[in-house]
Amino acid sequence: MSIRTRSWEAEAPCREIGPDIFHPVGRGRELTEAIAAAKAICSICPFQPAYLADALDWEGTADRYSRDGIWGGLTGPERAALATQPAAAA
Repeated sequence: MSIRTRSWEAEAPCREIGPDIFHPVGRGRELTEAIAAAKAICSICPFQPAYLADALDWEGTADRYSRDGIWGGLTGPERAALATQPAAAA
């Protein structure tokens, strides 16, 4: 199942905003501020944990974490770093 078909996605606040903010462009400070704006939206979203889990499942392999955009509140390099961390002990 693709993250595009998850039932919670229709209720996610980012649906009202549109995708452009989650695919920031620019350089230096401009890019840093654009990323922070996208992450701020994710940080208050009740669906962020589910979206991140789905994004990690969807992307699958480390070489695909370079995918552009903020997914589940993280950039591609941040998702890659998260995926390479050892699992927490239960």
